[in-house]
Amino acid sequence: MKLTAAPLLSALFLLAGCGSPELNEKISFLPHPPVIDGQLDAGLEKLKKRDFNYIWQFDNPVTDTVPVTYRMAYTPTHLYLYIEAEADSISFRSRGFINGDGFKLLLGIPQPDSLTDEYYDMVFSASKEKGYWARKRIWEYNHSQGHGRAFSEATVFEESTSDGKSGFEALVAWKDIEPYHPWFLEAMGFNLYFAKGIGDTITNGYAVVEDEGIWDEELPRRKYQILHFEAPARGAAPALVARPRRKNLGPGAPLVLETAALGPEGGEAVLSVSLSDDSATVILKKDIRVSIGKELLKREVRLEGRDLLPGRYHLLVRSAGDTLSSNDIVVFPDFGFDAIRAALQDNKDSLKTGTVNTLVFQLNQLQQRLGRLKPYEAGADILKDWKSLEVALGLFSNGTDPYARLSGPYRRAFRSASDGTYQPYTIKLPEGYDPVKKYPLLVFLHGSGQDEQWVLNQPRSGGNFIELAPLARDIYYCYSSDSSQTDILEAIDDVVAHFSVDTDKVVIGGFSMGGYGALRTFYEHPELYRGVAVFASHPHLAGDWLGGEHPNFLEDKYLSAFSRIPVFIYHGRKDGSLPVEKAEALSSKLKKAGAIVTTRIVENKAHEYPDEEANGVYFDWLGSIIQ
Repeated sequence: MKLTAAPLLSALFLLAGCGSPELNEKISFLPHPPVIDGQLDAGLEKLKKRDFNYIWQFDNPVTDTVPVTYRMAYTPTHLYLYIEAEADSISFRSRGFINGDGFKLLLGIPQPDSLTDEYYDMVFSASKEKGYWARKRIWEYNHSQGHGRAFSEATVFEESTSDGKSGFEALVAWKDIEPYHPWFLEAMGFNLYFAKGIGDTITNGYAVVEDEGIWDEELPRRKYQILHFEAPARGAAPALVARPRRKNLGPGAPLVLETAALGPEGGEAVLSVSLSDDSATVILKKDIRVSIGKELLKREVRLEGRDLLPGRYHLLVRSAGDTLSSNDIVVFPDFGFDAIRAALQDNKDSLKTGTVNTLVFQLNQLQQRLGRLKPYEAGADILKDWKSLEVALGLFSNGTDPYARLSGPYRRAFRSASDGTYQPYTIKLPEGYDPVKKYPLLVFLHGSGQDEQWVLNQPRSGGNFIELAPLARDIYYCYSSDSSQTDILEAIDDVVAHFSVDTDKVVIGGFSMGGYGALRTFYEHPELYRGVAVFASHPHLAGDWLGGEHPNFLEDKYLSAFSRIPVFIYHGRKDGSLPVEKAEALSSKLKKAGAIVTTRIVENKAHEYPDEEANGVYFDWLGSIIQ
């Protein structure tokens, strides 16, 4: 789904002028991490108390705002953050980081124009269940939700109330957000957003920097303030950090280790460095002596590595029993992309066009991913996908279709007739697929913020359909563009050309943004589809998100096409992202327009896919409409 601060933004109250591009004071150094219990430790009152510069009250009734402040510090191993709200209770809501209570923390690489597309957007939600999936999580990484993941146990978060105040306290481990460490980066981009729940439904939002990217995930670059860190005090407690300068290497490139050391007495430390290959065989092992000064000392150490064969390795750096760095290192081969592409085109007639298109697309994608790879990224997934592609290319060169025995889900591609680009879709064939038999086709559209690759990992049709999930060049735009609609049609045509499809039994469906997309796609070509399935969606999503003129499926003029068409509508009663009332209104309007509507509202579900029982009803509905 597209993350929105609901209700949508309507009023912005500026509390502190335009804000500064840099914080006035450097972030304080702490020799040891504080205790994390949701309350400020004794002695930490000295940390600078900072105000949020902006507050949003959205479309909510105007309420008295709650004073909120924050404090920051850092240690050699962690970033410390404490937020305090003058409220004697904490709201525990789904996705508290946007709905309240909770916060979003952004750290990024500063770029010349005060916008960055290199960042971690981290979310923390107050929750009664400590294992709640969004309690502490990396939400976005370099503008890619697909790289969202849970923190390690080294990152901790707690909330509590005391003396009429609510405290939210976090320690973010530097190792969880590489390459961010104040001893290796002169400055970081920073923003902080705190969501405070008021009563049962109201949320106020507080931010250090005014940035609509806080809730509008389609924005590729984020605003920030510059964050500087004070140097450790002379003679501070011993600290030693180390990391590889690059985690991905080209053929013949050296492996370099960066270190930073500090101690009250000076002297030396011994780093035990080992490099193992993918079979855990140690191929390099050495001890390195590093000077420790009463002030921070940094150096680079060049390790052997020019003769490493292409592959994935593991670098381990330890000192006095402590692990300082544990990282994958990838050495890439000389890929020869152009030569491979030429060979594929030269042999385009030896196998089905769909196979050639898929191989060219995968090769192009791999080359693009390699070009976007940052020095601090190992790229092990790229190497893994290259090895898989090598196998497919080998089969192709021998005249064998590498996808002939795959049931999926797997990614294919077609070459667009409109602009010649290679466009992907994911396909899943029924178990025991027989090309002699004709199968119904389910076209299922993904939600916002991600592509189509994950959609078919769970059954979407009960197993009797060929399942197709097109990308349709859309992540955030509700399948509203001409290119998106054209790609859906071309993806269907490609599946029909290469698989055994009963074209009289095609159903369109989708989740969230994809549910609106299913309505829109059916409306554009009602002659193609036997039925429509709408999961956790909104009948006027494009208009609400994008503005302008887009079909509103609560208006009669858009509903006549649905007369006598089976429509399945699913929604969770507790959906805080797209309100259930819109789904109920859509169901009512479709029935009046003559559609054959099956509605399933699940009381305890939020913005999520159906449970097993609701899925069973949906699968039965699918089976009934293709008989």
